[in-house]
Parts: sequence; structure tokens; C-alpha cells
Amino acid sequence: MVLPAHNEESTIEAAVTAARAGLSELSVDGEVIVSASGCTDKTAKFAEDAGAKVVVAPKGKGEAILSGVKSARGEIVCLMDADLDYYGETPLVALLVEPLIQGIADATISNLYWRPMYPDQWLNGFFAPLAGLLLPEILPKVGSTPWSGQRAARRSLWPDTLPSGFTSDLAITLHWNQHATQLRPVLTDDWFNPIRPKPELLQQDFRLLVDHAVSRGRISAAATPELESWFQHINALINSYDEAHPDPMGYERNLFETAHRELQRRVLRDFRE
Repeated sequence: MVLPAHNEESTIEAAVTAARAGLSELSVDGEVIVSASGCTDKTAKFAEDAGAKVVVAPKGKGEAILSGVKSARGEIVCLMDADLDYYGETPLVALLVEPLIQGIADATISNLYWRPMYPDQWLNGFFAPLAGLLLPEILPKVGSTPWSGQRAARRSLWPDTLPSGFTSDLAITLHWNQHATQLRPVLTDDWFNPIRPKPELLQQDFRLLVDHAVSRGRISAAATPELESWFQHINALINSYDEAHPDPMGYERNLFETAHRELQRRVLRDFRE
């Protein structure tokens, strides 16, 4: 169990306790590692008091993940956000790891059924239409929360390098899409974690996804200006969302349809050289 944490002194004890409960549910001899990323509070002390091993990492989620995974000894590594409250009856750790123990998956991503508007905009306006064009095989593998920080995989599937920030979650997903034999979404129950605005993240995720597709020969580099034009249009549409919208579900559906239609109009005609 690896818990990346940056100044999470108020939640880290509960997160460690939940991770230990998941290991107990699985009846495995595992360890809980808190990767304290640039912490200036008592996260490390409270984690140790709760029974976790603590490693010190540079600031940044990607840095925290890399440091935590590197220090882990198990054949299976499960990642969990340190500020997540999970309300399901079965511990989330057990749900993510059990398919690996059974041999029906070598990597899993939590498919969390409750989501606030922002990640649904990310899914419907950006990821589903763009990945559906560039990496269509990825969509059935990752469920509706491919950005989730709650995931597990065999040790060999964890990448050696990651972006330092929050786009590391998407980087892992793209890596697993390429290298995992059986990547599966795992339907999970109710949860909560704080919404922290990340205005720069969508642009970073867009660039990461497009660069990955170019490197794999899924699209010509010559088509990226049209993709950038599409992204700027959709990003402006997402940013114009009014929280008083009378039909959020209808908005999400229309957002996907608009993003998909615009992608076809702007890009598909020049999709390949």
C-alpha cells in the first residue's frame, strides 16, 4: 500500500487505518507506506504513529508515487489517496487488489460511481472523445474515472518515470494501456475527497495524451495544431459552465456530443499524413 501525501496531517491516520483494514480483509502480509511529499506539517509523524512506514519524497504527486513504489517490497502495489474517505462496506484496497490475487487482472483502476462536475467535464469533454479517437482500445479498460488515484498493479507494471504533478495519474493509465495484459476498471462504492482547483491540469493532460499518441504512431505530429485548436474550443466551453445549470446530466451529454462532433470536424479530415 502506497499513500502519496502532501500536508495531510488531518486525514493521514484514517487513511493508514483504512489501508491496514484492506490488507486484513485480504489476509495478506502487506505493508503501508506513506510517501510524504514535500510535507511541512506533521503528516510523517502521524503516519508513523498510525503504524505506517514513511518515506520522504520531493514535492509533487508523481515524485511521491515513484518514491513510494520504489520503497515497496510487495509483488502487488496498491495506490491510495491520503485524503480519501471511502464509505463502501468492503475496503477499497481489497476491491482493487482481489482481481490481481485471483489472476483475472494485472492492473486495476477504481471506477468510482460518484463524481463532482469537474472530473465529469474532464471525462466527457476531453478524455472520452480524444482518447476514443487516438487510443480507442483504452476506453473499456479504464471505466469512467481513468484519472482516479485509487489503483493497483503488479510491480513490473509501475513506470520508472512520471510527470512530477497530478498528470501522473493519466501517465500511469497510458503506461498500463500499453503494457498491461489485462487492465480492468473495478466498480466501487461511495467516496469523498476534497476538490482542489487545478486550472493547469487539463492542458497538461491534453499535451501528455497527444504526445503519447504521436509517439505510438496513432496520429501524425502534423495533426497536433488542429487538435490544439479543438482543445482550446472545448476548454473554453468547459470553463463557461454555470453551476446553476438546470440539467447537469444533460449538460454532460451535450458536452460529449459537442466535443466529439468538433473533433470529427476539425481533426478527422487531416487525421493522418
